[in-house]
Amino acid sequence: MLILGFLISSLYALVAVGFTMIFGVAGVLNLAHGAFVMVGAYLAIWAFVILKWSLPVAFAFAILGVAVIAPLVYRVLIRPIENRTVTVFLATLLLAVLLEQVIILFFSAKPRTDLPPFIQGGFVLWGTSIPYNRLLAGVVALVVIGLLWAFVTRTKTGKAILALSMDRRGAALVGIASHRITLWVWAISGALAAIAGLFITSFLGIQPFEERVSLVIAFSTVVLGGLGSIPGSLWAAFIIGYAETIAQAFAPEARGLASLVILLIVLTIRPQGLFGRAAT
Repeated sequence: MLILGFLISSLYALVAVGFTMIFGVAGVLNLAHGAFVMVGAYLAIWAFVILKWSLPVAFAFAILGVAVIAPLVYRVLIRPIENRTVTVFLATLLLAVLLEQVIILFFSAKPRTDLPPFIQGGFVLWGTSIPYNRLLAGVVALVVIGLLWAFVTRTKTGKAILALSMDRRGAALVGIASHRITLWVWAISGALAAIAGLFITSFLGIQPFEERVSLVIAFSTVVLGGLGSIPGSLWAAFIIGYAETIAQAFAPEARGLASLVILLIVLTIRPQGLFGRAAT
């Protein structure tokens, strides 16, 4: 359970970090973030099952697809209204519902389990059966997070992202193009959501309403870690991941319940989370 909890937590961290980046840089609580996870999975299913592309190509297509869709959402839907917080909140919520209904229209509401594991087989470690696919998912998630951290801290664009998350007005005064950097952030966030969605789907399956569970987990993780805090989101992802693993061991159908309980407790007792600014 400890090993499986760590592996699933790594994927939750991918989803949470993308969610946090959008809030930290753009100030947007993107309620369509869970839908990006779902869209990535269905793009891969479409490419693999219908177009008969190979699994690696289908995965790459899905990641690139969501990495393009996410900044388009910002440019077309969010940017014209980004100064109206409540309107943006409602717009992302309606977008999530719209994407959910589009997926139902084209794929039906039935669960899909036809996205196979990237790697078949597994091994037993300390009495726990570890599928190779889950191990790969955990490794990929950690590598991606490491590469993202290096990108943010060592590249010019990454440092601009950090500056923008700290002070948008100050960043503009020193010549940082906030809208261009925000497009980068949405693209990165979409790619992270797609990667997580692909691996989660390959061993749990997917259905259109799954985006709500992904959103609850992401939102719970970000609130627990502290809104706008990437380190906080990483720590919180492992707390949420282990809570979800333990909950599912007793009730497999209760995915997302542990996250929701934790979210309610944190909002009541410590709304500022473990790190970061207050969740208001």
